[in-house]
Amino acid sequence: MKKVFLASVGLVALALPAAAADLRTRTPPPAPARVVVAPVFTWTGFYIGGHVGWGRLEGDSTVVDAVAGIPAGTVFGTSQNGFLGGAQAGFNWQVSQLVFGIEGQISWADLGKDVTVTGGVPLTTANLSTDVNFVATVAGRLGIAFGNALVYGKGGIAFLDWNSKLAFSGPVSGNFESGDTTTGWMIGAGLEYGFTPNWSAKIEYNFLNFDSVHMPFNAGGVATAVDRDLDMHVVKLGINYRFGWPATAPVVSKY
Repeated sequence: MKKVFLASVGLVALALPAAAADLRTRTPPPAPARVVVAPVFTWTGFYIGGHVGWGRLEGDSTVVDAVAGIPAGTVFGTSQNGFLGGAQAGFNWQVSQLVFGIEGQISWADLGKDVTVTGGVPLTTANLSTDVNFVATVAGRLGIAFGNALVYGKGGIAFLDWNSKLAFSGPVSGNFESGDTTTGWMIGAGLEYGFTPNWSAKIEYNFLNFDSVHMPFNAGGVATAVDRDLDMHVVKLGINYRFGWPATAPVVSKY
């Protein structure tokens, strides 16, 4: 009996190290794999920015009533190029690839036009100069997004702040000055690219029309006016900071 007991104790002593070694080699099951999808770029959100550009002012001026030897209906026109710069702000809403938005812009301009006409006998020279102080627009935007790139068109209302001077020299002389903020319309198109989640750059073309510019004056005792139809072509480079809400895809777990 004693021999049987001693043999059992020996077997247990031999089995314990093997069991301990087996326990040490066991590792806990792996944690579930977590796959995080990168944030999805979106155009949705408010933005502010600035722009610089080049503009061309074109227009026809028509004399309403004959004055100083210049017949009624005389049309004289010219064009002038110059630089402009300003700021913009707006809001976009993206639905699938479609992007809807509204944007306001204001540009201070170095644009003007200067034209001289000469009347008949008695010989009188008239010089008309027009300067643009600023141009502003409020427009809706509709675009198609291709990831970080946005191709869009826009259209809306435009405002032109201008002042003009009309000077006569010769038998009839006088100086007249007028200014106003005229309302017109605009259309445009552009391309914008988001180079970070919040910053984007754009290039844009605008056409603006103002056909109600009216300047009355009195020369040589004759009351008359000059009616003008002004157009502007503008190309702008801009940069925007966008306060967007990047839509992050949910975390996916794998077991």
